Amino acid sequence: MQSGIKIPGKVVVVTGAASGIGEAIVRIFLDADAQGVIAVDKSKNLTHVFESYKQKYRDKLQFVVGDVTLEQTAQTYTQLALDHFGTVNVMINNAAVSFVKSVVDHTPEEWDTVMNVNVKSIYWSARYVVPVMKEHGGGLILNTGSISGVVGLLSQGAYAPSKGAVNQMTRQMAIEFAHENIRVNAICPGTVDTPLVHQSAKASGNEKQFMDSLEKGHPIGRIAKADEIAKFYLFMASDDATFFTGSILMMDGGFTAQ
Repeated sequence: MQSGIKIPGKVVVVTGAASGIGEAIVRIFLDADAQGVIAVDKSKNLTHVFESYKQKYRDKLQFVVGDVTLEQTAQTYTQLALDHFGTVNVMINNAAVSFVKSVVDHTPEEWDTVMNVNVKSIYWSARYVVPVMKEHGGGLILNTGSISGVVGLLSQGAYAPSKGAVNQMTRQMAIEFAHENIRVNAICPGTVDTPLVHQSAKASGNEKQFMDSLEKGHPIGRIAKADEIAKFYLFMASDDATFFTGSILMMDGGFTAQ
């Protein structure tokens, strides 16, 4: 998972870090010489997932096991970054959840869960991380969007609206904080080979048909690998991408070009 891009001196917080894109981001950022990475996830397997990386990078990798829908979690990871590394340079809001249902088939509890994990968690992160970035001269926020945020897709009842909100939050925050040298962008993958996608496939009732349809839906003829998505996050966090802000960046194998 090595990349030629290096980000020495940068302190990064990654939510949704225990699997999929988030896990790949943590690994590739550490391999790219980040000063420190705070990995955040509600999964109690979080520390086990990165056992070898913790041994390799020791104090450069810190963990927060917590629910990103709660204010306390944002307080905790921000304070941990300050205590261990002195700042936050890059905030990656990647945590997400989905239910494979239409709008009217969601329970109210499912709807609130999706909106709180996918959207409100970004609000909480901004409340605590943005003041730190302001105090230290700027920073970068990367929000994980989705093709579902820009096109209608079957059975994405709450997920698609939540990702549309992520895109608009990205634009709003970019405008609000540009004068503070804080840049905000959304990276919107197509389908990525992650545990979340496989859970959705199983929930559909026909896992093979579901996965086949996803691959055929992308003009490139396949779905993405988590590490190739993570490498784009690394580029966006590098000094080669400093003129991007307010951008909704589609990384979708041509899906939304159709």
